[in-house]
Amino acid sequence: MKTPASSGRVATRRTRTRAALIEAAERAFMLHGFNGVTVERLAEEADVSVGSIYGHFANKDGLYVAVAARAVDLFADYLARAYRSSSSPLEQVMAAGDAYLRFHLEHPGLFRFIAFAGVESRPSFTTEAEDREITERLTAVIDGFRDRIAAAVELGEAGPHVDPHLASRFLFGAWNGVVALTLRDDGLALDDEAISACILQARRIVAEGLTDPGHRSPTGYSRARLLEIEPAERDG
Repeated sequence: MKTPASSGRVATRRTRTRAALIEAAERAFMLHGFNGVTVERLAEEADVSVGSIYGHFANKDGLYVAVAARAVDLFADYLARAYRSSSSPLEQVMAAGDAYLRFHLEHPGLFRFIAFAGVESRPSFTTEAEDREITERLTAVIDGFRDRIAAAVELGEAGPHVDPHLASRFLFGAWNGVVALTLRDDGLALDDEAISACILQARRIVAEGLTDPGHRSPTGYSRARLLEIEPAERDG
């Protein structure tokens, strides 16, 4: 008979195993692509048995879907940290640019799930319902970003000429495009250092373009600060 303590240990072990598998899959899919990774290799990378994969995700396809879902959840967490960086909606919007950069630098494998969701053809092994769920979750995250822009307009920090919906989609697409330059293998490619400088430059440009005349300093520049996101919370 299982005791509450033993049941708790089992649940904790299952949670850790699941997390280890998702992290291993993130790295493997980034380096080798879905078709280049075997279940045996994933199990070895995560230091678990092959049976653990089937016990948690049914198959490799299910693990892929879980990694995509984690990408959206983690992206949402990075943006939430940006929103906590300031009480100013416009500064929150600007901090979101730093959040996107940090997300890419710290989780380059997951970036691809965010950047190319809805762009590349749906993988043949995912169902339409699974694909739609991931897209809807990502859309909700971007709509939350849109709401921060709308709040900046309402408070007079951003100008009335700004359309929050269009601005949120433009910035999401622009950040995707800049970070995607790391994937190129030609003269247009940028390394992480150049990407960081490029996004900082873009944040300055965007801040000036969004800012209402009444939210500017005597010298004419935006009062919005370009803040970095909060550090991630550590367990323990």
